Amino acid sequence: MPRSLSQFLVAAMAASIVTPAALAVTIHRVTLSAQAVSAGQIGTIRLKRLESAPWVSAYGEVIDPAPLATLASQVIAARSAVAAARAEAALARSVAVRAAGLYRARHNISLAALQRARSALAVAEAKQASAAATLVQYKTQMRTRWGAKLSAAALSAGAPLPELEADAAVLVEISLPLGDSLEYPPAHALAIAPDGERLQLHLVSRAPGTMAGVAGESLFYLMPARSSAPIGTPLTVPLKTTATEEGVMVPQAAVLWHRGEPLVFRETSPGAFAPFPIRGSFPSSRGYFVPLSAQSLHPGNRIVTRGAALLYSAAVQPPPAAEAAHAQHVKDRADD
Repeated sequence: MPRSLSQFLVAAMAASIVTPAALAVTIHRVTLSAQAVSAGQIGTIRLKRLESAPWVSAYGEVIDPAPLATLASQVIAARSAVAAARAEAALARSVAVRAAGLYRARHNISLAALQRARSALAVAEAKQASAAATLVQYKTQMRTRWGAKLSAAALSAGAPLPELEADAAVLVEISLPLGDSLEYPPAHALAIAPDGERLQLHLVSRAPGTMAGVAGESLFYLMPARSSAPIGTPLTVPLKTTATEEGVMVPQAAVLWHRGEPLVFRETSPGAFAPFPIRGSFPSSRGYFVPLSAQSLHPGNRIVTRGAALLYSAAVQPPPAAEAAHAQHVKDRADD
């Protein structure tokens, strides 16, 4: 390679004064001559507009359905208690009404007997109110944890309860990344177990709350039972969104990582390259899909797909003028 390419790059970098703190973190623009671009074999492509349905990677876990069955039993028992309390209250009310009639009719019963009948009615009505409150409590707990569909299934022994009770299927709770949501969750999905096995999932319903320790929106899915995926098994679940979105596809070769964020080099003018974060992008088998809504890259932008790592090496070096300014700053402080 004629001359050292690093000499070409360093000599061609745009000089700009930056603060000493910025020297440690700033990725600089790089300006190269045509000779340096050719020597470094820097290659670019022009981005094209396309539509895609991005994927989101969700966290899943095989969960224990026993708490659902326990709550269903408590609800059924509470319903029975309400029915019994209602019958007792009705009987006590009938007795109290009859006692009041007898007392008014020439005191056929004593005042004490009338008071005992009224007291029994008050106790029966209190028991009925308590039983009704307990039923509401259990039903609320059930709905807020398991949602309307699973709650109804558990109380009526409807699907998917028979499969769960027969150990033919397991319940999976999936949590989307924080900030992501699906207007229409996919009816079917694939879960990836820790051993790499791919397992078919079938949508049950949305979860009314979030998973413990996870802040994203949750969904319930049903999965065929596997001995390799017992309760508590973590799963990775890629979910494809249903609504398409316009954006650009950035090839994998163009993507670099800096401080945990993906970026590319965009050619702003012939020989001038600027680092450009691609926040809001979605990884795919073709690269990174960057939606236009992310206000990052746009159709028509030229990005570097060959030689990006070389540009990055040059870009993280402070420009010569900045080095000189930093050295003068250190010297001035020493003189003080």
